[in-house]
Amino acid sequence: MLGQLHRAGFRAVADPSEAELIVVNTCAFLTASQQESIETILDVSRLRETGNLKKLVVAGCLAQRHGTSLLEELPEVDYLLGTGAIGSVVEIANGLLAGGLARGAELGGLDRAEFDWEPRVLSGHRHTAYLKISEGCNNTCTFCIIPTLRGKHRSRPIEDLVAEATRLAGFGVRELTIIAQDTTSYGLDLYGRFSLDRLLEALDAVPGIRWIRLLYTYPRYFTDELIDCFGRLEKLRLYVDMPIQHAADSVLRRMRRGLGWDGTEILLRKLKAVPGMVLRTTVIAGFPGETEEEHRFLLDFLREFQFDHLGAFAYSTEEGTPAGEMDGQLPEELRWERRDAILAQQRTIALRHNRARIGQSLEVLIDSVDDSKAVALGRWSGQAIEIDGQVKLTIPDGGPGVSAGDLVTVRIRGAGPYDLSGVIEEPVQEGNCRA
Repeated sequence: MLGQLHRAGFRAVADPSEAELIVVNTCAFLTASQQESIETILDVSRLRETGNLKKLVVAGCLAQRHGTSLLEELPEVDYLLGTGAIGSVVEIANGLLAGGLARGAELGGLDRAEFDWEPRVLSGHRHTAYLKISEGCNNTCTFCIIPTLRGKHRSRPIEDLVAEATRLAGFGVRELTIIAQDTTSYGLDLYGRFSLDRLLEALDAVPGIRWIRLLYTYPRYFTDELIDCFGRLEKLRLYVDMPIQHAADSVLRRMRRGLGWDGTEILLRKLKAVPGMVLRTTVIAGFPGETEEEHRFLLDFLREFQFDHLGAFAYSTEEGTPAGEMDGQLPEELRWERRDAILAQQRTIALRHNRARIGQSLEVLIDSVDDSKAVALGRWSGQAIEIDGQVKLTIPDGGPGVSAGDLVTVRIRGAGPYDLSGVIEEPVQEGNCRA
């Protein structure tokens, strides 16, 4: 949307109070995210009195989930854009500002096959970018409303993704983070087979890209060909994010995950056997009907297997999902108690893993630099941006100057449960995205 607006002559401003038009892109996956979206909309709407705001558009999943009823509940909103209507953002923006478009909504297009992702306008970091390889999801997990909000799974062609990656590299991007609602289903609709391995091979050949990272993999569709990519492809980091959601087979069946626990565990141990592999997962605590025995089974497996990174969520009862209608909804307090127990256990595991890296020399990608304090923040390849910890770097007096996007060698000197600290030893390669 930002790219389309930019191409149409709109200018993005850093200070929202200066904007005449604001587009709030929303999430509606959980009740908490819906509430956060609404609070943001209300906060922004106040700029009509204190700033330059003339028109307010709400886009994304909140609009798609609630439709025109949102206009009745939020009179502050001028227009709604659903998840299938982002291509209309310029037309809507021009119509609103010119005064020729009435208050309304556009919500269709969930099953569109075409993608118009260009031109991209990068916000935030210039050296790292997300590459969205598909849209929608064909899975039917009972706790999830994403297929309703995003439609069926549609893959983008390999040549389109390689072209986008090449353009991003030309902007100075060095790290690509592969995302989708379900990355491992990539290509089945286009090529008749799961083709994430073929895509990764093609992206590995893009000049200028140094790191490729894989998020949101679904256990059911993780192929041996994909596993073979790790350690074989030069730029693909030894890092896999695979939400397992639970370990008890009975809970997985109620979640309708499609792969039983035996198959999931076999896959996890295959991945862990890859030398140097770093594994991240997420789990849900307090799913409807979860017994103490099932919760204990999950805890015991997580303690024995020892993921490098783990997120745990207290189950949220969501309207419109099969799980929301299930018997056995657990008390809110118990859900959070079980979630906290999982995270407390993981904190000990993560601290042990991080302490084992003290004394090692790691390649670190610099995310930000504070020259006044001779300190930089970065990540080694086992840390994904925004969801994992960081490496805090001390730049020695007379040492090499560094900028965001540089790859440097760092000697690890300290460790906590989430973050590492160390000293820069030498640059690996200067970034090509200096301001």
